[in-house]
Amino acid sequence: MAQVYKKLEIDVNKEVTAIITAVQNDASSRYLDVVLLDGSTAINLTGHEVRIYGKKADDKEFYNNGEITNATAGRCQFELTSQALAVAQDLEVQIIIFKDNVEILSTQPFKIHVVASLISSGAVESSNEYGALVVLYQNLYEAYDLMTDMVQNMGTKGTIATERNLDTFWQMLEYMAEYLDTDLTTLLNQVLSEANVQGVIDRLGNTVDTGGTTTAGTVMGKLNGLLSVKKYKVYKKLTTTTPPGTTKIILSVSGAGEFYGLQGTLTGVTVIADGVEYSNLSGGTNYIYKPSVASSGDGLFCEANTSSKTSNYSTGVMPFKDSFVVVVSGNTGVEVGIAYALYE
Repeated sequence: MAQVYKKLEIDVNKEVTAIITAVQNDASSRYLDVVLLDGSTAINLTGHEVRIYGKKADDKEFYNNGEITNATAGRCQFELTSQALAVAQDLEVQIIIFKDNVEILSTQPFKIHVVASLISSGAVESSNEYGALVVLYQNLYEAYDLMTDMVQNMGTKGTIATERNLDTFWQMLEYMAEYLDTDLTTLLNQVLSEANVQGVIDRLGNTVDTGGTTTAGTVMGKLNGLLSVKKYKVYKKLTTTTPPGTTKIILSVSGAGEFYGLQGTLTGVTVIADGVEYSNLSGGTNYIYKPSVASSGDGLFCEANTSSKTSNYSTGVMPFKDSFVVVVSGNTGVEVGIAYALYE
């Protein structure tokens, strides 16, 4: 589309003397290309808006937005609409600078001479034109719609805000900030001041601690309580016969459990529980070997097939946590029975 730009340099402090002409009813084709000056210095239009106001010879008005094309150079453009050029007489106009929709600076009024068109005379009826106001109204409507959404999304104050007389959003933020700066900080400092390393150690406890409930007792006590719960699988009893040419039988168990004893006509017995060895126990015909809990030798074995052999011993069980090994020696064909259990 053919477009014509009338270039102007306008000092806001001086009268505009340039001769400006346009043809009646021209549409979307005539523009003012203006550089706004304060003396010899360009007015910085960054963050501003520009508008053009005009009054026609029939006292009808127009009021439209301009376009800033180079803010730092003070350069802007204005379309001379067909409504602005509807009357073929002198048109009085003025350029106005706005900041946040507030008028801050205006040029001195100047004239545009509108020449009558021979072809389309009377085609456009003169009327008021308020393009800038339409845009402003649209912006206000959008702002109102946005504020309505914000209010709905923020909601209304609840019970706590009412009790504390917090009526606005910023009052609530101030209250929260004050709480974080004072009340919460004071509480945290108090907790930290009362805490100490020894208190933590006391709560952890010692490896020999026992007992404890959900709210009382040490950590080690509770762990030991869990570990002390023993559940057994089916009791095991191994009965085997020494194969020909073999004089030893070995039983090796991995895991935790208990050893109860063994029986057989053996020449030697060695038991290794969790790496601790009990050995060199001799025996006779069909001897029974059980763990000893005698005060003089806990964990050793006694040999018993008569009451005189066990009068100084009380027999019990031998627990093991990780491993258990039994090595027995005897003649070929000797039958050996071993009784033990494994924990779940």
